[in-house]
Amino acid sequence: MDGQVHMDFWEVSWRGYKTDINSSQFCEAHPYVINSQGVWEIISYKKSGMSFWEYPLPNLEIIIFSTYVIWRLFDFSCSKMGLRLPRFTYMMIAGVILGQTSNISNKLWLHNIFFPDDPRPKVAETLGAFGFLLYWFLKGVTMEAGTGVRIGKKAAVIGFTTMFVPLMCGNYLFKRRRKSGISLYVTEYRLIIFMQSISAFTSIDTLLKDLKIKHSEFGRIALSGAMVTDMLAFIVTFLNAMYYDAKVGVEQTIFSCLFFAFMVFGVRPAMYWVIKRTPEGRPVKDIYIYSILAFAVISFKYFQLIKSYGPAGSFVFGLAVPHGYPLGTAFVQKFESFNLGAIFPLFGSLTMMQVDVPWLLEECVQLIHMKGQLYEVVSFMLFVSATKFIASTIAAYSFKMPLRDSFALALVLNNKGVFELAYFAYAVETGKVTTHVFTIIAAIILLNSIFLPMALELVHDPTKRFKSYRKRNLGILKDGAELQTLVCIYKPDHITSMISLLDAFNPSKDSPMACSVLHLIDIVGQATPMFISHQLQKPELGSISCSDNVISSFRRFHTKVFEYTSIDIFTSVSMSKHMHEDICWLALSRSMTLILLPFHRTWSTDRSTVISNDDKLRMININVLRRAPCSVGIFIYRKPIVEYHTTAYCKICLIFNGGKDDREALAITKRMKLTETRIRLTIIRFNPTSSEMNHQEADETFQTVGLKETVTNIFKENDESVTYIDKYISDGSETSKILRAMANDYDLFIVGRGCGIGTEATSGLSEWTEFDELGPIGDLLASHEFPSRSSVLVVKKQDYIHKTRSHKRRSK
Repeated sequence: MDGQVHMDFWEVSWRGYKTDINSSQFCEAHPYVINSQGVWEIISYKKSGMSFWEYPLPNLEIIIFSTYVIWRLFDFSCSKMGLRLPRFTYMMIAGVILGQTSNISNKLWLHNIFFPDDPRPKVAETLGAFGFLLYWFLKGVTMEAGTGVRIGKKAAVIGFTTMFVPLMCGNYLFKRRRKSGISLYVTEYRLIIFMQSISAFTSIDTLLKDLKIKHSEFGRIALSGAMVTDMLAFIVTFLNAMYYDAKVGVEQTIFSCLFFAFMVFGVRPAMYWVIKRTPEGRPVKDIYIYSILAFAVISFKYFQLIKSYGPAGSFVFGLAVPHGYPLGTAFVQKFESFNLGAIFPLFGSLTMMQVDVPWLLEECVQLIHMKGQLYEVVSFMLFVSATKFIASTIAAYSFKMPLRDSFALALVLNNKGVFELAYFAYAVETGKVTTHVFTIIAAIILLNSIFLPMALELVHDPTKRFKSYRKRNLGILKDGAELQTLVCIYKPDHITSMISLLDAFNPSKDSPMACSVLHLIDIVGQATPMFISHQLQKPELGSISCSDNVISSFRRFHTKVFEYTSIDIFTSVSMSKHMHEDICWLALSRSMTLILLPFHRTWSTDRSTVISNDDKLRMININVLRRAPCSVGIFIYRKPIVEYHTTAYCKICLIFNGGKDDREALAITKRMKLTETRIRLTIIRFNPTSSEMNHQEADETFQTVGLKETVTNIFKENDESVTYIDKYISDGSETSKILRAMANDYDLFIVGRGCGIGTEATSGLSEWTEFDELGPIGDLLASHEFPSRSSVLVVKKQDYIHKTRSHKRRSK
């Protein structure tokens, strides 16, 4: 024996090799020929030579090519049929097909490729194992490490309930079955209970990403809940190890805690040091990339040495890498496509080749008679999954999630995929699970990954992916609460207008503000999409930042209000058709209360004529209004709102008819008026001259209660700087006349997008509306023909999912 190579599960699999299952060694001859000599071998050795597929390199190439072609064929076909499934599902299907095709006959050349009977090096398994390690590392990289720290009460309760209810119910059923007799090992039952109870973060993240609902409020809750179950799984694993082997359990706990501490206090700061050394717009140096990748492999080996689950080390190390541009994005751009396209499919396909389909079909006969291992495993897994589904649904619904979304969340948390398959394969290698039980479980995981996304499509509406289950609007903010605002800048002209609007909010001790500024740049040519945080990255010495004007302008503004305002500046370089997703994603991830968008029209210097009209910007604004997770304001800028160099008062007019958008506009006005003594506010309401009124859009009390009494709890009772005006009109033309008469009396008009819709105030105006995103009255104030140089702020209140659906049910 010229050499011995020690192998464990992550370096080998049991694919067709006739080795002792109790041994982890095999013989390999050196020197070993990697590739054939092609036609010369046939000529020289004739019948004594080997076939080309018996050499390691051609064998690996054939396996990679065949698995790639099959899973991509299924992916393409299902996409054309409108069926969206996780990619890993197609990889598993490819493995089943190749495995059964190769086993038609032992003499078939295909069998010799995929199930060789000699102890050749298992190159394909080794490469697939590395692909799985890289996959777990990249999952950690793409996840925000702070998710585990910022988990809210909702996700914590859902995650806890989702895990412990099925865990308790599964153990109860197992004890009852054990008394009456079981055919499975005790370790198999315990492993099934544990794996069915948890919701693996990697499997759920893959599902949500492939279904394109990861960056949503629904996706965040699902991922947060999964993170809770993963953390609880770590605790349960350590407690279980201590119970059965106290010494090993204590060692695992101590060394794992040391590893986590090193990640937090050593590796994480080092990652930020790498980011700061990378000038904005420049790629991270390769030396850093490959050094980090090497440490990911070392983390994997470290967890193996402490007798824990090896890939968990790579995942935790990936969490230490700051997600997003530039470092996290660099790993995704360099490795994700190659890994998912070529290497990782080897893991999924070669693992599923172990499924014994003929035995499974024979066992189905016993299933009909409620006998056999198949019945025992399936019935038990269905029971645990059912309790988990019910518990998840009840927990989600108790937090006022819509019932359909509660069902959808329960389905997602019951998803099984790559992690579960890998862990059960690992259990086979360590002797905890038999190959027959693995066959059953692998088949169930495959069916789960096929039918669960189909069911999810039926109950979940992906168009609402940026909508929030929590109220995020100014109306719910208490006095003194910080206003979280996202300011969007498309062009240099928008800088002055947005700073002027922020000035009007007058940040103070009683009215603090946290402002995030997002500079959106359209991709030119072959530029790469990127997201830059100007708090972390600085421009290269001698160069100018792509957002230099935005940065310098808002930092000057910050120097005036720094005591009560925080400002974070970001730049997003992307295609214009995707800009609204960047805006909504940032607003969702940072829990914004208000998004401020500039109007797509730009006026001349004297603010009298329109000099530009950008339809791309208009579409971005419309898409943000449809999908925003919080309230939105569109700002039409014609003149400064607050001019501190003058002693004149700032005159603001609020048009208030009582709808939800009007009430949000009222909350914004209150915020501006809170500490600014130089604001003179006029609130005007248009009442119908007739007694008929649309009760769905306006309060019935407006017919009998005056405007001052309606908003008396908003402003001080005897505030002389607030004027209340009730106007009685019969149609929209009278509304237009009144507004035109006061056009030059104010510096700023504030109006709700839905103001007056369905009432006499907008009768006749709606048919002539040019910009629907502003509403009929907002469109009138922003039109070129309106004889005013006053600025206009049009406000739309957040679409709250639960209330919106409840309202629809009531209206029906």
